[in-house]
Amino acid sequence: MRALVVGGSGSGKSAYAEQLATLLSERRTYIATMRSEGREAAERISRHRAQRAGLGFETIERPDSLAAASATVRGGVVLVDDLGNLVANALFFPDGSMADPREVLDRLDNEVKGLARAFDHVVLVSNEVGAEGLHEQDSTNVWVRLIGALNCLIATTFDEVTEVVCGVPCQVKGMLS
Repeated sequence: MRALVVGGSGSGKSAYAEQLATLLSERRTYIATMRSEGREAAERISRHRAQRAGLGFETIERPDSLAAASATVRGGVVLVDDLGNLVANALFFPDGSMADPREVLDRLDNEVKGLARAFDHVVLVSNEVGAEGLHEQDSTNVWVRLIGALNCLIATTFDEVTEVVCGVPCQVKGMLS
């Protein structure tokens, strides 16, 4: 099964995705995409590690690419948390410049397809950005559009799409097995 789990910040999407992954396979790989830069990021990473403690995940830190993970680990379930960080890491360079959004979209779409070939089950966590509206910074708008486009590409090929709202999973596509 391939599942996309979307939701706003603090919606409970990660916890839901972790529970889903534990139902799919005893062999569990967790791909963490957040860079540990700053206190807030470190706190969020620590919170997520504690949340999945004891669930049997092998954690792989991959803030820049999913390709290496699918080349080194195969089978079972892979949970990627989350695509928003991965997109930001690929789109924004340390010097403040931006990559070509279309190239980032194509690369990440191909990497997601690679995961689907390498693992029996894929669970992707992503940001729900459709209700965000416009932002003051054009670069943030590019990020929002890119996340939205990637979510749409993934949703068309994945079996299930679930939006988590206030901790409640709302099935958008497919049926839970």
